[in-house]
Amino acid sequence: MKRAARTLIRLIAAGIIVIGVLSLGLEFARYRRHRADFSGWRCVFDFLAVTLGAILLAVSSKLADRFTDDFDE
Repeated sequence: MKRAARTLIRLIAAGIIVIGVLSLGLEFARYRRHRADFSGWRCVFDFLAVTLGAILLAVSSKLADRFTDDFDE
């Protein structure tokens, strides 16, 4: 059960990272292509999403252990 929970947490973390990186890339492409105003707050939120995903990925084993303690007994 711990392995399945760890895999699910890592899959969610990877999705958050991918979406954050894609959003940052699209914001940069919009800025370069259209010479539009650079949205600093959007980039900050996207960077926070990537950081949150990386942290979630790093602590996925501990979270899986905590979430599945009741099921293993």
